[in-house]
Amino acid sequence: MISSVPVRALRVAGLAASAGAVLLLSGCGGDDGRDAAAVSASRAGVTVTEDSLDLGSIIIGWGQQYSDTEITTPQPDQVAARCFGRGEDLRVEVSAPHGWQITARHGSQVLGVANIDQQLAEAEIDTTHPLLEEIESVDWSTTDELDVAVTAEAPDSWQGDQRGPVYLSFHIDCR
Repeated sequence: MISSVPVRALRVAGLAASAGAVLLLSGCGGDDGRDAAAVSASRAGVTVTEDSLDLGSIIIGWGQQYSDTEITTPQPDQVAARCFGRGEDLRVEVSAPHGWQITARHGSQVLGVANIDQQLAEAEIDTTHPLLEEIESVDWSTTDELDVAVTAEAPDSWQGDQRGPVYLSFHIDCR
């Protein structure tokens, strides 16, 4: 005959193990993230393209012209951002119209950028200023927020009809 005490103890132990596994997965980045609280234009107040009229706009693209396949200026509600982790463990994934995908990791001046519509494989874009390391185009100074105001050379691996720099200008609030 099986006593009810050991069975109950096994159930409690099983629940504790299950809860521990959930906590372990969450601590290892197993969460599904959360939608950003807000997406807006960069707060840096810096013009990233040669056109000063786009100051105060979200800018995502590459090339020389404003078009669906080159430089785009989407509205905030057209840009989706997911936030994973918090503080120094924050990772942000941005999806924008016309196939743009951007990944940023807290503290890094290197962004992962891809365009699925144009078959541009993800490439690392190093935003470090070539002459002044103090200038940071990717600003992580406010906890759980990301501000990007970047003009950088396009990766050599990207092939297309246009050539030109990569332009990124946006702010993501993950609070």
